Amino acid sequence: MNVLLHVNYYEGPGRLQEFLNTAVKYGYNGVELRGKYTQGDMDQTQYRAVVEEFKQKHPEMQIVFGQMVPFCRGSEEEVKQGTEFFMDLLSWASKACGSTLFNAFTGPVVPAGVVWTESDKIGSGGAEESDYIKSAEGLRILGKEAARYSIRLALETHCGYLHDLADPGMKLLEMAGCDNVGLNHDQGNIILHPHGNSIKDYFEKAGARTYYAHLKNLHKVAGQNGGGYAVCRLSDGSINTRLVVSNLLQLKNLDTFAVEYPCPGDGIYAAKKDIEYIRELLADLQGA
Repeated sequence: MNVLLHVNYYEGPGRLQEFLNTAVKYGYNGVELRGKYTQGDMDQTQYRAVVEEFKQKHPEMQIVFGQMVPFCRGSEEEVKQGTEFFMDLLSWASKACGSTLFNAFTGPVVPAGVVWTESDKIGSGGAEESDYIKSAEGLRILGKEAARYSIRLALETHCGYLHDLADPGMKLLEMAGCDNVGLNHDQGNIILHPHGNSIKDYFEKAGARTYYAHLKNLHKVAGQNGGGYAVCRLSDGSINTRLVVSNLLQLKNLDTFAVEYPCPGDGIYAAKKDIEYIRELLADLQGA
């Protein structure tokens, strides 16, 4: 199983190179990066140059990019520009970085008068049939282009997006009809939804079409609109990471997951401790 380090462990202006060095230092198999760089200390051309140089120095490192096209509620021009950028990114990532997997989004769905924290009223909870139709049409275009480069796209289960839970995610995949488009299981997002899938329920419904996963953990706090949370390391928190990983190991279409730490704390130390935990967990579950 390939374990990638997500860029949110150590993200910010001037931090990219140290983040990449951290992944190598602690023995990760690769990294997940943003498709579009927005930190302000370099432009997109400079960003790609840094990533290309990293890949040349460390050809064994797998590089996944995350990117969104606002198919659901974006304007015609926004969708056009987003699609063009995504397709250019696919070409470059395949040729320059050897990428074979993308983390993808079809754009947020936030109805008027609803706030982002109302997880059950945004994403699939606020969607109309037209959102599925437009997203499926867009995914067919991206999926066909990605197939040219033998790249698979994984739609992240994330609050606020059409593919936030197992059922709407599977509905969208069925409508799109692309074998190389699947889901990215992120229980750390699903748990924030008032009607979120249990780990068991998710894998029963969507395991066969899960091509990627994000692992993060948090302490869930009861309250209105799904309650609050505090991010923590993988070995702690309200999510049974052992159970998630044991399910991932059973999937024939998945050989890679990324660990996340969306927290302003010491991400460098967290990256070190989380890979130690994951190695121990994998060895235990695989009987090594």
